This record gives sequence, structure tokens and C-alpha cells, in this order.
Amino acid sequence: MFLNIVIADISFRVSSENMPLLHLPNRKTYGPFITDDIPSGEGAESIEVRLEIKDFPSVGQFKKIFETPDAWSMFRDRDQYFWMDIPASSAVEPDCVVCFDRRAEKVTVYCGESFITEVSGKKMLINPISYPLDQILLMYTLAEVGGACMHATAVDFNGKGYLFPGRSGAGKSTISEIFLSGNHAVLSDDRMVVRKIGDAFRCFGTPWAGDAGIAENRNLPLHGIFFIFHGNENMIEKITPAEAFEKLMPVTSIPWYDEKVTPDILSFCEDLVMNVPAYDLHFKPDREVVDLLEKFASA
Repeated sequence: MFLNIVIADISFRVSSENMPLLHLPNRKTYGPFITDDIPSGEGAESIEVRLEIKDFPSVGQFKKIFETPDAWSMFRDRDQYFWMDIPASSAVEPDCVVCFDRRAEKVTVYCGESFITEVSGKKMLINPISYPLDQILLMYTLAEVGGACMHATAVDFNGKGYLFPGRSGAGKSTISEIFLSGNHAVLSDDRMVVRKIGDAFRCFGTPWAGDAGIAENRNLPLHGIFFIFHGNENMIEKITPAEAFEKLMPVTSIPWYDEKVTPDILSFCEDLVMNVPAYDLHFKPDREVVDLLEKFASA
């Protein structure tokens, strides 16, 4: 049984020889990303994911490089990584253990009993490739091929992509809804992927939507970056590449715990701000900001 999930022209080819796969219906934003159309050509990449139902591999002898309380832990043995969905210190058996190489080209997911369900009297295996595991695997692949995941929304201005990064509460969902009301397509309202393909930067929608629930599986050439701030007036200010780099750090998914991968993402971010103009955008929550950006884009 195969399931193909495509995010940023990178295919997660999920296979299970044990039982049919089930993608949970409550993961609605993944719908546009589950497709039989496999990307080809420049920029197309794949992550082969094999699902197993067997004893979990032991990770106790490996170096723990990261742990989030009551969430997940990461271990490393040279260029081999092991991801667990609960802290290793817990006495409770994890739901799954994931083994992958540095580029995340080959991934094995060892699934526990919690991933097995029954539908119409038939046993099925719940697809484990969803947030946060898919974003973690994608982060490692992007580090190798030139790209990064970012807390941002992106808007389509006549085929030009404009990226609006911001921390939680900065107004990504608000500005997304404003642009939608102004008849501009929005690719995502919370997380985007930016990649360099050839000599050009492109922004990609992702299934990891925010409050507005926007998640489109398409991409645009990136023409500008606007760091968003709530304000009393609508105003655009050009900033330097150094300022843009500093502001990009808190909104980019960077595995600071992994000294082998972090430099690749930092290098990508430096390349991005040196080649794509960046601005501060102070905005009021009304239609005037759309008019301001339309004039800017047309100029």
C-alpha cells in the first residue's frame, strides 16, 4: 500500500507491506498534498518512508541531541538519526520510533499499537507522516538541497510571491484574511517553505495551516519579504540584508541542537536575504494595506 504526500515538490512516498494505510480525516489541510502526481524536473526530491510493525529499535546507546518535555526526543549515531514521540526518560513505550539518515532520503517508521485501527472490520495502519514528524524530516532534506521552513504566510500578486514572516501573534492569519478579502490568493496562513531551485527562490504552501486554515499546494517565484508588525498606520520600510537575516532567525525552523545541519540552513538564509529584497511592513487590520501592497507590487 502506497501513499504519496507532496510538500514543496518533495514527495513523501509512504509504503506499508503489513496492512492498508489510513489517513485520518481530521487532518483536513493535508488533502491538497496527498496526490498521485509525483513532481519531476529540477527541484523534485523524494523521501522514501517504510512503515514497520515490529519491536522498536533500542536508542539508549546513542547520543541524545534534543528533547521536548512530553513530546519527542532526537538521538544521533554519526549520520543516523532516531526520533521518538515521547521523551526517552519516560517509562511509557513510545507510539513510534523513526530512523532516518542525514538527508532523510530513507526513513523507517516503527509503529506501535496506537497506529493500528479497525475500519469496517478491517485492520488499518494510521499514516504517521503528519505534523511534527513530516516537518522535521522535511527540514533535514531542505538543509541538504537548499531551503527552509518558516513561520510565514505568502500572497499571490499577479503571479509574484510575497512572503510575510512573523512570530506567533504577529498577524499572519489576520493579514491572510485581509488579502483574501481583497481577491488575492494566499498559499498558507502560518508556515511556508522557501527553496532555491536553480538560481531562483520560490515559496511553497504547506499543510501546516494557522487559524485561518489556509493550505494550498502550489508555489510562486519569490519577489519580496515583508516582516509584519501591527501598527497605527500602513507603512513599508526597506531594510538591509543584515537586518533581514537577524529577523529571519526567530521565524525559521533551525535545528540549533544539531551542529551538523544548522550551518546549511544558516547559509541558505544568508543567500536568501542577499538576493531577495526585504522590508518591514507595519499594518492596520483593514483593506488599506492591500491597496498599499498592490501599488508596491505594480511598481
